[in-house]
Amino acid sequence: MLIYNLLIIILFIALVPYLLIRLGKKEFLQRMGFIDLKFKSSVWIHAASVGEVNAVKPLVKRLLEEFPEKQFIITAMTQTGKKTAEKIDKKIPVFFLPFDCFLMMRRFFNAINPKLIILVETEFWPNMLFRARLNKIPVIVVNGRISDKSFPHYKRFLFFWKPLWKIIKAVNAQSESDAYRFRLLGFNKVIITNNLKFCLQLPTYQKNSLRKQLHFAAEDFVIVWGSSRPGEEKLLHSILPQLRKKIPTLKIVLVPRHLKRLSEIKEIFSDEKYSLFSSLSKPNDIVIVDKMGALTKFYALADLAIVGGSFYDFGGHNPLEPAFYGIPIIMGKYYHSCRDSVSKLLENNAIKISNEKKLAEDIIFLYKNKEIRKKMGKNAEETLAKNSESLEKNLEILRKFI
Repeated sequence: MLIYNLLIIILFIALVPYLLIRLGKKEFLQRMGFIDLKFKSSVWIHAASVGEVNAVKPLVKRLLEEFPEKQFIITAMTQTGKKTAEKIDKKIPVFFLPFDCFLMMRRFFNAINPKLIILVETEFWPNMLFRARLNKIPVIVVNGRISDKSFPHYKRFLFFWKPLWKIIKAVNAQSESDAYRFRLLGFNKVIITNNLKFCLQLPTYQKNSLRKQLHFAAEDFVIVWGSSRPGEEKLLHSILPQLRKKIPTLKIVLVPRHLKRLSEIKEIFSDEKYSLFSSLSKPNDIVIVDKMGALTKFYALADLAIVGGSFYDFGGHNPLEPAFYGIPIIMGKYYHSCRDSVSKLLENNAIKISNEKKLAEDIIFLYKNKEIRKKMGKNAEETLAKNSESLEKNLEILRKFI
């Protein structure tokens, strides 16, 4: 830990000017562990970003119902994750996770006095775990997963991680393969509770009203490409002529994973007439979404969802959000970051796996076969319903520690 902390301090000092400009004073101070509240005790829930926050939302709401006397707090790594967490319940303070420096973590621990720490997925931070172990604070992992990429890293540095993991009292794993990896790394109490993401609680909409509100016609065939990553916009652009020949009422909604890529994406579609969501009045055939937090709304009005990060090696993004709205789904072959979700959707014929060469053909096939689209959408909703027992399984374990 000494070498790790020395490296963190050196890196932090070098990056202070950049971090102050990038984060702004308020966020920077929170990242330093300074918060304007102090708690006698708390239950600390940490979720990295929007996906993890949405996954844990039903669990947080149930914990609030069952333990109204407890003070819960949430931390997030990203601004969008923090904003999403702030919408769960006004009673829960939400902060940015401090930098993983022992001084900043100590300051934050002293302010919130956690009696239990709940980590969502695999948010292992050395100084957080070290401080928890020092203060004898139990740590529970919910929705635990270890990706193909992170497993070799943890295995290689097992000498560093294993002493820190001793404070983790239970791992509630998403799947059998995740549980197997946790056990290989030396975790003892590993339970398969399935994926909390199947217990989604998203806003509901009336599809026709939503289309009218966002200026789409009832007869439009709307394809929503969610969380697109580099290379995927060019792929979409390349198949547009084929799609337009076969789908006269085609509308495309493109939702990039990272808004900082907007200028690059606009350049790709510079030869097309497109609308930006921020100035949407009458949409062109292509709408580029330039605001955060709009993806679920567009999934709700779609005829077909294409889930991004999956046609090139980014691991894939969450296909359960379009499944929640009963929308047929297409993904590429790179879905190792959400393998459990995709596997269950595949078992129930609720998703189609495609690739760059077949994508246009697969879209046109689904456009022409309305009954297959309906069946896929219904199967997607049923898949969520069948796997929603994860919430109760996680609660059963957490009740023993709260």
